[in-house]
Amino acid sequence: MTDANEQSFSAGSQNNANAKSSASLRQRLAHPIWRFRPAPIAVVKTLRTAIIPKIVMALRSLPSRTVEPADHATTDAIEAFAALALGDDDAAAFAYVETQIASGMSAEIVLLDLLAPAARHLGTLWETDATDFVTVTLAVSRLQRIMRRIGDTFVEQAAASRRETGNGGGESVLLTIIPGEQHSFGLSMVAEFFRRAGWNLCTGPFGSHQELTSLVHTHWFDVVGFSISSDRRLDELKKDIGDIRRDSRNRHVGIILGGPMLIAQPGLVALLGADMMSVDAAHAPQQALDLMREKARTA
Repeated sequence: MTDANEQSFSAGSQNNANAKSSASLRQRLAHPIWRFRPAPIAVVKTLRTAIIPKIVMALRSLPSRTVEPADHATTDAIEAFAALALGDDDAAAFAYVETQIASGMSAEIVLLDLLAPAARHLGTLWETDATDFVTVTLAVSRLQRIMRRIGDTFVEQAAASRRETGNGGGESVLLTIIPGEQHSFGLSMVAEFFRRAGWNLCTGPFGSHQELTSLVHTHWFDVVGFSISSDRRLDELKKDIGDIRRDSRNRHVGIILGGPMLIAQPGLVALLGADMMSVDAAHAPQQALDLMREKARTA
């Protein structure tokens, strides 16, 4: 479900004057694509050497906490939950989450300390040949659906709180990855926290660099955030950031980089021409707001 303050831009969407609704863009195939016909050898090779490694890298780059909360999920609980996501019962994993919430676990803990580490665990299972790619893909898809259902409640509660306090949102953020990369589970999770904070949200991925720069030229964004899952295309990202600063409708747009690899390489922020990094999904919206205010103060 996409709420009123969220839009998703995908390859070619800006070339259509009458953009399709998010519902039509998200229509699913009636049957899994691998059931249609045996995949050609070249396709299988591409999956194993190009597509799958990217997905595993994206799972590795999930957001994490800089400080563990006292009631975070245990390793055993994470592995048990991942096993349910891998199982035959499509409802079992969500039922487990509902039980945890009923017992007092907050939506934030579920997102950051159960779903995120479970997704990383699934990536490890594939890397070690403990399970196959199709099974992991189905399990991650289940986690995506759970995250969205939990996220809707997460956002509704925060919206009610903002109405009571009069603290509205309205800031705009574009969250994406380097054009051509695969959409990441981690980016989706960070987006849930921005939705909760009341930001007007747009997400990629984008099929080309031109599509990305065209969007920021025609739409106002207070902040643009990139999730980095590997160091393979950093030169392209540096160019994208430069082009965004040059062509953005907002001449003082803030640029934030995210992803755990920035903990080991914080120098990437300056090297790539960004303003700051954020490695904690829960705090990312406030960090973005602080950056936006600093940009306005020094403009």
